[in-house]
Formats: sequence, structure tokens, C-alpha cells
Amino acid sequence: MADSSITQKSGSSFPVAAMIVIALVAAVVAGASFEVIKYWPLPVSVAPYFGFKIGAFWGLAVGAVSGLVLGYCTDDSHFTDAPTNQT
Repeated sequence: MADSSITQKSGSSFPVAAMIVIALVAAVVAGASFEVIKYWPLPVSVAPYFGFKIGAFWGLAVGAVSGLVLGYCTDDSHFTDAPTNQT
């Protein structure tokens, strides 16, 4: 008979969830910053080239990579509780 203490994981993993959340937040923040720079007091030499869509795309890309790395590094399922002695 099979061991009943083994549980199956269901749903998405923590790194994927962190990637999605951080990517969405970064997209909104980066897109908004591309819009704010058009109206914020700025020197004459600064001219915004992109709008909200391109800024949100860059925020989404950078946020997805950052969220995946941070989610993997903070997920406890990838690490053991005690180091193993290999002598």
C-alpha cells in the first residue's frame, strides 16, 4: 500500500506567482513613470519618446524576470532544512 504522507502539489508554484505579481506591478509603475515625465518639471533636453504602452511592456519584462528570480530564491521547497554531511 502507498504511503499516505506523500502529498501532491496543486496550483502554480511560488516563483510563478511572484513573477506574475511583480510583473504586473512593475508594468503599471513603469508605464506611469513614462507618462508622468511628460508633465513633471523637466529640463529642456529631456523629451519623452515612449508612452504608457511601451513603458508598461518594459516594466512587464523586467518585472517578470525579477519576480521569477526572487520567487525562486524565497521558495522553501527548493531548499533543505539541514545540510547533509557528505564525507
